[in-house]
Amino acid sequence: MKILTRYIIKEHIPPFFFALAVLMFIFLMNFLVKYITHIFGKGLSTIAIIELIFYNLAWMFALAVPMAVLISTLMSFGRFSGDNEITILKSSGVSIYRIIRPALWFGIVITILMILFNDRVLPDFNHRARVMFRNIREKRPTLKLESGIFYNVGKYSFMVDKIDKSLGDELSERTNIIGPDIDEENKPDKLLNVLIFDRTQNQKTTSITAKEGYMVYSSPRKSLIFSLFEGEYHEFDNQNTEDYRFSVFYRHEVIINAPEFELDTKDDDYRGDREMNVKMMLEKVEENENQILNSITKISTIINNHWKNIFERIETLKPISNNGEKYISTLDSIPQKQYKKAVDKALRKITRLYQQVKTTESRIGSYATTVNRYEVEVHKKFSIPFSAIIFILVGAPLGISSRKGSLGVGATLSILFFLIYWAGLILGEDLADRRFLSPMLAMWLPNILIGVAGILLTLRTIKEISFINLDKLKIFISRLKK
Repeated sequence: MKILTRYIIKEHIPPFFFALAVLMFIFLMNFLVKYITHIFGKGLSTIAIIELIFYNLAWMFALAVPMAVLISTLMSFGRFSGDNEITILKSSGVSIYRIIRPALWFGIVITILMILFNDRVLPDFNHRARVMFRNIREKRPTLKLESGIFYNVGKYSFMVDKIDKSLGDELSERTNIIGPDIDEENKPDKLLNVLIFDRTQNQKTTSITAKEGYMVYSSPRKSLIFSLFEGEYHEFDNQNTEDYRFSVFYRHEVIINAPEFELDTKDDDYRGDREMNVKMMLEKVEENENQILNSITKISTIINNHWKNIFERIETLKPISNNGEKYISTLDSIPQKQYKKAVDKALRKITRLYQQVKTTESRIGSYATTVNRYEVEVHKKFSIPFSAIIFILVGAPLGISSRKGSLGVGATLSILFFLIYWAGLILGEDLADRRFLSPMLAMWLPNILIGVAGILLTLRTIKEISFINLDKLKIFISRLKK
């Protein structure tokens, strides 16, 4: 039996890694298409792009592994069935339970490893990816000069009348129609008739003109550096128009501070719910639950201290004689203005207390929503890896029924079941965030439903009841295509 166990597990490994590679490639291509304008339009270095992609591989891996388990299970058991190995094992007295058991052990190992990955690795990678995305959004694209256009950088404005490029550079730019722009710092273009306005001084405006010059971006200094030749320097006083200075230079250097052109690698201490491990999120859950208790205590204090006083004052309005005359009759002797003022003051106090109670009640709802959000992420770190075991319960009977170990059949059925599973997770997360479902039920319900379906499929496979006629299904699909 140990030989059979090793054989079944061994047959799962090659299709698992092959399916994992294919799925990772699909996720990566989808990521690049979605964020291509954010990544390749910012003048990022190759190392920065590779680093950003590397950090985002974590969540792709966490999603791809359960799908790869389902595909490998379908392909393995499909090949077993197609080569009549299932029939031989059954005729030898080996039950379907015994055949599926090694695959379940394989799924259990994958589940444990993915739980550790989702708790130890994924939060840090998500945090670094978010911080890097934020830094990229704050970074302006690398400045690419065009003639006759004014550019504004900080309190500087500048324009170039003409850019003198060699024929090779012109042809190079025209042929590179889809690739990213290459910033050749070591070979700057020659700029003709340069005009720069300097407004760094509030009371003065400086204009600089030059016949020619060069511009480069200095990463260490985070600045644009203009090297100008044969120009004039004009300085105007904005308040006193008669105050004017003029000078001529042969060579002059203008340094414009431009940190926005550099990718800032500063870190961020803040972490969202998907950037925390289980321990961090449980601490947040406890913190928000304490806030809920404090808010409830605050409401109780308001009611006990203020409304109790009101009721006590009402109790003091007792009869002052035996003939039924009430103390309240003395209100007639109070002047109307004073009476109205007292009533308005009481109404304002009651309104203020009511608003305090409503505000505190709203905070309780906000804290409860936060608790649900963190608990959803906690259960998600366990439910998604556990789906590897659930998908084996589904994939094994489907693979036996398909009688083929092709990637096409496996991928099609895998995508179908995973879409159903993923739709259930998304819906459950939304319902849990809105407090319509408990976080635990929302995150584990897809596993429960698909797990029950897998058990039923396994039972029908043991009884050799056909639940999916794949031949008719293929004929139906081919007719739809026609």
